[in-house]
Amino acid sequence: MKMELRVLKYFLVIAREENFTKAAKQLHITQPSLTHAIHLLEDELDVALFEKKGRNVVLTKYGKLFLKEIEPILNRLDDSIAVSYTHLT
Repeated sequence: MKMELRVLKYFLVIAREENFTKAAKQLHITQPSLTHAIHLLEDELDVALFEKKGRNVVLTKYGKLFLKEIEPILNRLDDSIAVSYTHLT
């Protein structure tokens, strides 16, 4: 398994924004790069995480399940990094 932390964070931003273009701008990457990263993640998981809805995207049932599992983990990681940083300064 080659899942990368940055791609999981990309997934989280897209899930919140429901739009690849807005998410790419927020992440400071190109939209094609973001789309490619998510396609690789979907290939690795062997499920579709998003489906198009007009100009936006919505989570599939698999995307919702993945979000439910991954969001608290990423939030905990961010919290741990913040706590560690405050103890170092």
